[in-house]
Amino acid sequence: MIPNPDSERFAAFPSVNSERSSSEIRQYWTPERKRAARPARMFRTGVEQVPESNASPVLSRFDPTSEPKQADLGKMPYTTGGKLFFTLDGVDYVGSGNIFMKKNLVLTAAHCVQDDVTGHLAENFIFERCYSGEESTENFTFKTIALKENWHIEKDNKWDYAIAILDKDSTVETPLKYSLDSAFEKRVNAMGYPLNYFDGAQMMYVNGTITQRLDNWTIIGGKLGNGASGGAWVLEDNVTAVGVSSFSTKTSKGGVYMGSPKFDEEFDKLYKYVETLL
Repeated sequence: MIPNPDSERFAAFPSVNSERSSSEIRQYWTPERKRAARPARMFRTGVEQVPESNASPVLSRFDPTSEPKQADLGKMPYTTGGKLFFTLDGVDYVGSGNIFMKKNLVLTAAHCVQDDVTGHLAENFIFERCYSGEESTENFTFKTIALKENWHIEKDNKWDYAIAILDKDSTVETPLKYSLDSAFEKRVNAMGYPLNYFDGAQMMYVNGTITQRLDNWTIIGGKLGNGASGGAWVLEDNVTAVGVSSFSTKTSKGGVYMGSPKFDEEFDKLYKYVETLL
């Protein structure tokens, strides 16, 4: 672990906790391994026993969330996105992420880099930007991962985010930025690689209005399933991230909503901590 001189709230870990080099990790991820990798489950799933009307306080005032659509990888914000492959406790998984703030940083969910039950760190990270089918524009391994220390012990969705430093710079022209302003009632495009569409081989997105449940942002009716974890929620300026896909919950009446931690002062402190590691 790399100590944080300014705060004990965050921790950074060298991402290679095996003996594999970046080249060996790339060799590890054969097409067969990628196809067989399991989608990372959302951090929290299940049925919430609340009336549908309470789960959707502003839905009636806005256009409904769109059905998932395939993303145009040649356009922002989707050109920043990619599929994240990793190994956790000997099992290969896939999640999602986005090039973020700098050309050598990726934003994803904390549960895509650390098990939320055991605290075990994942390994063999490879981020395939603009992954489509079995091809991608470019790929990267992780040098360092930073996240909320002990978030998995507290098991709170509000800290389900992580930032990774890549082994080299991306060629993407415009990385995503972030905003700490309230995203309540704003429209966003939430993206990722859910297994329930094209078997996770294509980036998908939904367009929806952000509502709020407890300390988290939610999108009512968002139908991106497992594998979309870590994909960014981006405002309609197509460059400002305000969340990442963290959890998916069904209501007692059959509705569904996706959830994200809020980007607040704690998130801002995490990013500033990452800057000290570059």
